[in-house]
Amino acid sequence: MMQPQKILYIGSLEKESNSRKRFITLQQMGYKVEGIDVDPFIFGTIWMRFHFHLYIGPGIIALNKTILKKVESIKPDLIWVDNKPYVKPNTLKEIRRNNPTIKIANIITDDPFGKFHYAWRFIYKSFKYYDIHFVQREINIPELKRQGAKRVETCFRSFDPAFHRILPKDDSSLLPYKASVGFIGSYEDDREEYIAYLVQQGISVSITGDGWSKGKYWSLLQPYYKGPSVYGDEYIKTINGMDVALHFLRKANRDQQDSRTFEIPACGTFMLAERSNLHLGFFSEGIEADYFTSKEELLHKLRYYLKETSVREKIAEAGYAKSYASGYDHKSRLTEVIQKIYQPPISTPSFKKIVIGIYYDPDFYPPTINAINNLSTICEELVVVTRNQSLHDYPYPGNVNLIKIEPLMSVLESEQKSLRTKIAAFLTFTAVLKKQINRNDTDLVVLYDSIPLFSFFIANRFISSKKKIWYHNHDMPATHPIRKYSVSWFAAKYEHKAMNSVDYFSLPSNDRLVFYPNWKNKDNYLSIPNYPSLKLYDKQLEKNKIQGEIKIIFQGTIGEGHGLELLIDLLKESISGKTLRLILKGGVRHQYKKSLEDYAKTNGVEDKLEWLPLGPYCELPAITSGCHIGIAIYLKTDNVRKTMGTASNKIYEYAASGLPVIVFNNEQFRKHLKDRPWVFFYDGSSESMKECISSILAKHESLSLSAVNCFKSELNFEKAFVPVMNKITSEFSK
Repeated sequence: MMQPQKILYIGSLEKESNSRKRFITLQQMGYKVEGIDVDPFIFGTIWMRFHFHLYIGPGIIALNKTILKKVESIKPDLIWVDNKPYVKPNTLKEIRRNNPTIKIANIITDDPFGKFHYAWRFIYKSFKYYDIHFVQREINIPELKRQGAKRVETCFRSFDPAFHRILPKDDSSLLPYKASVGFIGSYEDDREEYIAYLVQQGISVSITGDGWSKGKYWSLLQPYYKGPSVYGDEYIKTINGMDVALHFLRKANRDQQDSRTFEIPACGTFMLAERSNLHLGFFSEGIEADYFTSKEELLHKLRYYLKETSVREKIAEAGYAKSYASGYDHKSRLTEVIQKIYQPPISTPSFKKIVIGIYYDPDFYPPTINAINNLSTICEELVVVTRNQSLHDYPYPGNVNLIKIEPLMSVLESEQKSLRTKIAAFLTFTAVLKKQINRNDTDLVVLYDSIPLFSFFIANRFISSKKKIWYHNHDMPATHPIRKYSVSWFAAKYEHKAMNSVDYFSLPSNDRLVFYPNWKNKDNYLSIPNYPSLKLYDKQLEKNKIQGEIKIIFQGTIGEGHGLELLIDLLKESISGKTLRLILKGGVRHQYKKSLEDYAKTNGVEDKLEWLPLGPYCELPAITSGCHIGIAIYLKTDNVRKTMGTASNKIYEYAASGLPVIVFNNEQFRKHLKDRPWVFFYDGSSESMKECISSILAKHESLSLSAVNCFKSELNFEKAFVPVMNKITSEFSK
């Protein structure tokens, strides 16, 4: 592989900046690196705002002239632009014209398309002149490509071993920085909400950072405020002085990780951070760091770790070791960047563009997320048209473009809108879907459930060219009682007629094919069970050992017909000497939640009933694996429930997390699960439930291992989906 001999480094070289640390690291790696510090050109003059926001002014002109002179003077092999580039398109074009062999790379640590995109908008025009961009967020990949970027890769933050380090515990200079719980970072509304909540609950939090005096809780938090942002050794001492370092991600930047993700563990301090998909991948939950999603979870974990000093210190030590063993330091990251710059181009995928239409936010449909992740590997771009119903978006691969119509609105809020508003939303969805399908580079259209199919049925006459259409029905809407003349009613009414234009049809359960007799003998019918994906459940998480309490989890939509009342009855008992805790994870209507809470209170077990709200699907494996038994009971007898054998994704998500599962003893589950040793059948009685739990406890460890092995060898999404992809790609290439 080629290596650059001379690098021209363009970025902030201010003494304490991370970009300067990267600059020095490249020099220490043996490269001949010369730098141009952008700060004197951009900041410190009356023109600063023009430079920063409008990309004009004498500083911008002078910087670009300096860059051109330096390029001609040293003839670098690689131009490295670090973070927000002020290099004008004409400058890049001239460099390329006069020096065609020079590689030009752009390392972007901020979010050019986030809340503060206005400071970047004049720079978008330059993106197409770089050979490669490196971003911190996969969501930036399609965003940069839409602006003309040729190649975009991820490269995450890192730490400097010479700077981010453990200080001796007996260092007297650390005394002013000692804090049981601390946070370093600038003010943001949600950070203030969380810390104010902790203070109100009796937890002292030392706060260091800018802008905190403007918050609505300032009078409450002022006694805990230590001062503005700190740098250099003062920054290291502040982290070293904490027993627990809180870490909040910056929502305005759509962060899934940032520099403190690696700097805190590298200082040997225990990190309690916001849970994110990337955080979970970098440091194992409860082993090398720990995480929270809600204020309540944060409070619960803080109380535990402040009490359990030895556990906290063991996790901090493991996080420190992981930082070095996994290459989270600057040198390892920059080595990866250099390798990617000089890697040959990757082979062309099978499809140019795939368009997916799903009317309800895919974050509520794990099988759809699994399909998107796998389909993204066979196309250059995958566009998902959906509605804006989930606060958290799954961190899809970089070539996935998520288009959400409407402002953010929960499913319940959208259900309560007027018929006119619902029709308007449907027509908007249809128009956006049609526009994406109509693009010349669209090769394949995937429609999830009957409403997107109905949209396609309406728009088909306005679609300019024939596209391959794949229809997947997740839920058989025609079998539900639906309000007449609603969007769902029309979608169900015209489903079979609309399917005349479909090339491929799939279901999560072959038992549902009886409702589609016209497709029973067609070659292009496809079966895709709702199994979890190896892409998400590929990491063996450490299982909670059963000690004094058995954690039983039900995850999914929480409502009647899942045997939850009977489980609450059992919470006051012990089984095989163990007490029970019931964890309910998912969406629930207020009235039903209150009825369960009142029922638990009547039984005196309200402290053993735990609620976990809807959250990002990528965080589910860590939550599920922290429990011991999964509940997947369906007592209703409608056609959907009578065909749940391979369609109930929660059963297989439990198995992937190493949980034995209790299901209702009906013909459907017997048909599909009777030979699975980790599945136990419940007949609806209290005695049966106790017997199931007792049997599980007798051999929990072996059952857990059996469940995971079944998932990895058979019951995973890829096992079912890869043959489907192979069939479609082979037919497309004919």
